Amino acid sequence: MTHLKIEKLTVTINSKPILKDLSFELNTDERILILGASGCGKSTLLLSLMGITQRFDNAQVSGNIFIRDRSIQEMKADEISKILGLVFQNPESQFCSLYPEDEVAFGLENLCVDPEQMDPIINKSLQIVGFPNNKYKNAINTLSGGEQQRLALAAIFAQGAELFLLDEPTANLDPTGRRQIVASAKTAAKAGKGLLVVEHNLEHWLPFLNRLIILDNDGTILCDGNPREIFEKLGPLLNEKGIWRPQSIRLYDQLIRLGHNFSKVPLNSRELANETIPETALITAFQRLRHNPKMAASSGHVILNTKDLSVAYEKNKPIFYHVNLTIMTGDFWALVGANGSGKSTLAKTLIGLIEPACGAVILEGKNIMEMKLKDIFNRIGYVFQNPEHQFVADTVWSEIAYSVEQLDIDENSKKQHIHALLKEFDLLDFLSNNPFSLSGGQKRKLSVATMLVGNQKLLILDEPTFGQDQKNAYALMDKLSELNRKGITIFMITHDLDLVAEYANKTAVLYDGTLVFSGQTHDLWQQKRLIAQSGLELPFKIKVISRDDEEHYVENQ
Repeated sequence: MTHLKIEKLTVTINSKPILKDLSFELNTDERILILGASGCGKSTLLLSLMGITQRFDNAQVSGNIFIRDRSIQEMKADEISKILGLVFQNPESQFCSLYPEDEVAFGLENLCVDPEQMDPIINKSLQIVGFPNNKYKNAINTLSGGEQQRLALAAIFAQGAELFLLDEPTANLDPTGRRQIVASAKTAAKAGKGLLVVEHNLEHWLPFLNRLIILDNDGTILCDGNPREIFEKLGPLLNEKGIWRPQSIRLYDQLIRLGHNFSKVPLNSRELANETIPETALITAFQRLRHNPKMAASSGHVILNTKDLSVAYEKNKPIFYHVNLTIMTGDFWALVGANGSGKSTLAKTLIGLIEPACGAVILEGKNIMEMKLKDIFNRIGYVFQNPEHQFVADTVWSEIAYSVEQLDIDENSKKQHIHALLKEFDLLDFLSNNPFSLSGGQKRKLSVATMLVGNQKLLILDEPTFGQDQKNAYALMDKLSELNRKGITIFMITHDLDLVAEYANKTAVLYDGTLVFSGQTHDLWQQKRLIAQSGLELPFKIKVISRDDEEHYVENQ
């Protein structure tokens, strides 16, 4: 049975072409992965399939979309939502209620489900996606980004949609959460649900997703077919266009050049582990794959430290407690931990946005709660996990200009500075656009660019590569590495331990409200049980070279 049929779908927004002549079908037994560079129209495609883009005042949509042989132009929103379920790239933007249970119930109420039947459906849906059972009654705005993604997915599970449209469903999840979401998707597929997934964390999705559609930068379909064949044959082209490929495929390319033969193209680390590859060949291949950036040496000067820092939103319910952290000038720190462990809360406490229950944050010898916000932000730049939370202007140019206006330079220099930043982050074509109309990846680039305007000594970034394609993610990280070599201290929150292994010289791990590790990054990889218990997983490189059975540590916690 055909769930979806798309014929020559073309979308233009603000007179800018986004999608062009897209045509494909999705059948009941298909599980499609959508890839493409940042800004190529992936999210717009999913919104169009739901009939949402067609309601934008600034959008022109042509072509046909059929759901079960019915044109969506003939269908009401409630008819579409009974068949298609969408999880937005930013799930926060789709919530209608204050509390998780109410959010899942909201869709059931719209479907006129008997109230007496709702509780079992709500509980089952939240359990399927691994939503914490101690947070069913917490306010949604207090949930972590990963917890919000799970809640949004639970809501469409509850509604019984036949086709799931998932826009970066694991982007804010820790590795344990990613495995749970993929397991949930597999459960849905076994129940006959179709899947259309936009994703760049590919390790756990392949080879489960059995069809790959790649969008080109101009909004057309670059290729459509078997993932294994496409990744093998089009590697150089995909690299050139900045499209994420599985790390196992990128390593495979190098090993082939070194003369190693494979039984099949490996789509993940587990398939790679089934190959007999000498350790020396693996090390050489990783060296060719990407050289580690040079890191700045710590100066020995403490720029920021915490003393027995504790934060609690409710009495006797600490988010974290007794955190002692020392950040030296020139460090490149990574803060990692499971969803809901308090990473973003800690970052906001470090800049004075949250008052600690006890303890202190000391910035260059001064208690941060005794400093004016202006003085804090002259020293610290902060990039929010959700870039939309920091936008203050109605155009991209004005967003950058707002920060540039704080600089003591002449007007001509300000304009040159704004233009240079927009060019550096590939945003010149969008200078008149509203920041909220940008793609997820473009929003992230803009949010980072605004924090690079001044001469702050410390940059704190919450998930800086979220929503970025491969090319832009590494370009951004290389930019941060360059700033670090110039003496800027970096403190980065991330779930991507591959980035941690490549860029951070020091790492802190939060688990269950406690700082369970703080030290040199290379020392963390020896703490395999701690990594598994903290909801994390070894970086791909460490996992492959050491050939550790990571599942052993997960299953035996």
